[in-house]
Amino acid sequence: MLIPFLAALTLVVAQAPATTSSAKPLTVLLAPTDVARGTPRYLIGTAQEHVAEQLKARGLEVIRVEDVTRTLPKKKRAAMMRCNRTQPSCIASLGTAAKTDVVMVTEVGPYLNAYKAGVRVYTAQDGAPLVEQSVPGVTEDQVLDALTKSLDVVVPRTLRVLRPEPVVPPPTVVVQQPTVTPGEKQPVTPGVEPPTRVDLSDSPKVETPGRRKWAWVPAAGGVVLAGVGTVFLVQSRSKFTDLDKNEFPTVADADAVRDSGKRSQTIGMVGIGVGAAAVVTGALMYFLPSKQTSVQPSVTLTPQGGGLSVAGTWQ
Repeated sequence: MLIPFLAALTLVVAQAPATTSSAKPLTVLLAPTDVARGTPRYLIGTAQEHVAEQLKARGLEVIRVEDVTRTLPKKKRAAMMRCNRTQPSCIASLGTAAKTDVVMVTEVGPYLNAYKAGVRVYTAQDGAPLVEQSVPGVTEDQVLDALTKSLDVVVPRTLRVLRPEPVVPPPTVVVQQPTVTPGEKQPVTPGVEPPTRVDLSDSPKVETPGRRKWAWVPAAGGVVLAGVGTVFLVQSRSKFTDLDKNEFPTVADADAVRDSGKRSQTIGMVGIGVGAAAVVTGALMYFLPSKQTSVQPSVTLTPQGGGLSVAGTWQ
């Protein structure tokens, strides 16, 4: 049992992907200041050593200027050591010779009755100033602390420019749809609506609102026709009253009033009858259940009058 387990464990370890190596550390050429008048040489050397140790502790690769100039010819080495380290050409020559990312100059110089301690960082390719920080007015015992405080500001800014953090894409959220099994009660997750059960049958219910949609047409037409018929009946009633109470000069006038009354009576009775039938038709179209309805209203206009008709079928 132990041997197969060890073999499987060895195989898994061998097939495991190697960890991604971190980014290449930033290389720094550490150069002393070219202004050393009024500053003891031992203090400059101590400052250089302190800055070098601080850079290594922060994960940077340090190259000293002495290691670079040692391999150069004597004349070129002397010219490089004497160049003004505030000039871009001098910084670029140092960076090219050392093949580093940046050139850092340690600055420790007199300041009134004390010292000014700090560091300056330049890009090695063109000698352009990148960032600098210094603390003025410190005593000799405070020089190293001032250099540490300056590095606390300079190193993070330099890394942000030359070694920016990679942008990590946001994680992809995968929403898994729940599987619904008919007849089985599904668990309810807080904040998630449960799936709705759909009732399927052999004959789907089809809602056809066409008949109810047009039910108002015969009903409204019936009301209008009944109203018109009522008006004509009232007129015919008035005509016959005139025949009973009034005397007409001629028989022809009396006949004309009689015929007009009969015509009004006929129109009134037909209008009320048709109107009542139309109202009943509209009520049936609205209230009776049906699966499918086809209704088409139509209006007819003539010089003698008008008419409203409704044609349709329902099941």
